[in-house]
Amino acid sequence: MSAVGEEEDGRARLHRFVHGRAFQSIVLVLIILNAVVLGLETWPPAAAIMNPWLVALDHAILYAFAIEIGLRFAAEGRAFFRNGWNLFDTSVVLVSALAMTSGLAALRALRVLRVLRIISIFPRMRVVVSALFHAVPGILSVGVVVALIVYVFAVIATNLYGANFPEYFGDIFTSMYTLFEIMTMEGWVEIADSVRELHPNSWLFFVSFLLVATFTMLNLFVAIVVR
Repeated sequence: MSAVGEEEDGRARLHRFVHGRAFQSIVLVLIILNAVVLGLETWPPAAAIMNPWLVALDHAILYAFAIEIGLRFAAEGRAFFRNGWNLFDTSVVLVSALAMTSGLAALRALRVLRVLRIISIFPRMRVVVSALFHAVPGILSVGVVVALIVYVFAVIATNLYGANFPEYFGDIFTSMYTLFEIMTMEGWVEIADSVRELHPNSWLFFVSFLLVATFTMLNLFVAIVVR
């Protein structure tokens, strides 16, 4: 057998190995173990007792992920870069390595991104994420419409209620934030009741906004994702 043939045969065996059930199971166990380690690091009783071991295990798992990426690249060659999930896994590992070597707490917190690699392990999760990405253009369009609706209602609210309730509708930005809070259905009753004490007909404004911005537009979001 020629050297080229031996190389192709070796790459084929390596490809079967890295995409085999046993190898994928090992990667899955490492991802779950990494999630547990990162969680224990945030739990003071465990961190006080096992912190050196947790740090060492965290480093070992990162090295294992780097080796895994290297094996997959060796098995697939240039085709490795044509697979979006390969690029996703590589990016997660690179960001984790940067976060681990950085002294900044904000960057170190990014190590938890490694847990997201579980998405690339399960095909059904990949389908869900792919569907979300395909829905992004439609979601952005609905988001622009929602922003316009909030802006229009914010202008109306500032003109109608800003003088008496500056904490809620004192200016356009405060009004937009208040209306966004109302959209989440969190605390909107208290805001509406406060305004209604001085403006009895204000219920028309709040009910109209909830019907248009919350119920209608949020249902559009759902419809775009599941279509």
